[in-house]
Amino acid sequence: MRFFVPDTNIDREAAKAFITGSDVSHLRTVLRAEIGDSLTLCDTAGTVYSCTITEISKDRITCGIGGSEDCPSEPRVPVILLQGVPKGEKMEFIIQKCVELGINGIIPVVTERTVVKFETKQDAAKKVARWQKIAAEASKQSGRGIVPFIGDVVKFRDAFRDIGGGLKIIPYENEHETTLKSLLKEGLPADKIYVFIGPEGGFSMQEIETAEEEGFAPVTLGNRILRTETAGMAALAAIRYEIGD
Repeated sequence: MRFFVPDTNIDREAAKAFITGSDVSHLRTVLRAEIGDSLTLCDTAGTVYSCTITEISKDRITCGIGGSEDCPSEPRVPVILLQGVPKGEKMEFIIQKCVELGINGIIPVVTERTVVKFETKQDAAKKVARWQKIAAEASKQSGRGIVPFIGDVVKFRDAFRDIGGGLKIIPYENEHETTLKSLLKEGLPADKIYVFIGPEGGFSMQEIETAEEEGFAPVTLGNRILRTETAGMAALAAIRYEIGD
């Protein structure tokens, strides 16, 4: 059983860890956890702790730490996905599968052709909170050592604001010469990789030009046009394969 706890719940000097919040109820009532059961706890920063339950109360479960190690499932090169927000539940699917494939963070972007509307900042915040929960659940299921972050919903031009150095890729259906494979061979090794995927309908020409000005290189993902919920996963899988992650 694997659970994520905040770093503040890890007492390294006393070799103890504390589970709080909704996971307590899940362990007590659903999993029927007992004193002496073994657990794997992650501090969301990539460290994994081998633990044994020593105390169970209504609001907290105390565990003794037997050992720790860097999570072997975490990739060496961080990949951040900038995702044009799609319709319906597609974003949830994208988050779940990309977390399984080793994404480090996802930034939801409202582009020129985005159909979804966020009436208020509160509406957007509620969506992000749900998406972050989905990322956490996918991290548990796939044995990750971190919970990838889901950024705030941003407009297209604001998406570049906090992006630093690294290899920047934007798959585009009208790019026919530069392949993802060739760009990776030229651009690796890199400290970080950014992938920008458009929503249904893709990017406008103006958006592609703006992205190029911001350092993003258009690439083709092959001879077939992929759906928005497929493109990011395909690119991420190819990147992880090429890196050996």
